Amino acid sequence: MLICCSITNSSILLGVFEEDRLVFQSRLTAIRERTADEYAFLLDGAFRMHRTDPALVTGAIIASVVRPLTAVLADAIHSQFGITPLVVGPGVKTGLNIKTDIPSQVGADIVVNVVAALSLVPGPLVVVDVGTATTLTGVNGQGELCGVMICPGVQTSLDALSARAAELPSMSLDTPRALLGKNTHDALTSGFIHGQAAMVKGLLDQIATEWDTMDLSVIATGDLADRILPFCEGKHRIRHEPDLSLIGLKLIQRLNTRRGSANPRRGTHES
Repeated sequence: MLICCSITNSSILLGVFEEDRLVFQSRLTAIRERTADEYAFLLDGAFRMHRTDPALVTGAIIASVVRPLTAVLADAIHSQFGITPLVVGPGVKTGLNIKTDIPSQVGADIVVNVVAALSLVPGPLVVVDVGTATTLTGVNGQGELCGVMICPGVQTSLDALSARAAELPSMSLDTPRALLGKNTHDALTSGFIHGQAAMVKGLLDQIATEWDTMDLSVIATGDLADRILPFCEGKHRIRHEPDLSLIGLKLIQRLNTRRGSANPRRGTHES
């Protein structure tokens, strides 16, 4: 079995595969102050909860945008399973052609999402990741990652507004009850959900116009995608793939295993 871990600013998505079958997935809070022992304890608990034998684990891979947590989780995996995980970084083959000014600056989360998306649909396509930030990654008709847009995330924006505006309360995101709210809670909910959805729809339209195409494939993922996507109906059909990062990690692990990577190294990706 293969352990796939995607570390974002807010969470750690853990997926365990047996060949192509996702045996289970679990989500942990990304807390930088936790030790390797604490994460090893949580990993053990996840396997126990899903009645899965940890002795069957033969490989592990991590994609991380939180550098301090990368080594901590890698140590936890080594402690719990006796495996040194592959970390998406220098020396790790992704099969992806990155056409940006500084390819090494493209986040590991973006890389694994695009690798997975290209296994599902050909370019041109846009990968939308709705999380701490909302990112739109463009992949052209040649399958090249040709650029990224990084926008404020909906929950991050809401938290920032609540912190700066004394009269606006801290709140969680609910489904809007109406387009125009009749109280502060509903007004905030509608503004942020519909506002984020309108931003995504507008940016997709702009990308399609720039690429001179009406056949734009869109794949969405991320912790908050299920909150936003119901309000994103427009010219482009958006396919929701909540396990996109796990699929990408599995594919990258296979690519490097086929190349005979017996001792995975840590670092940033290369194509």
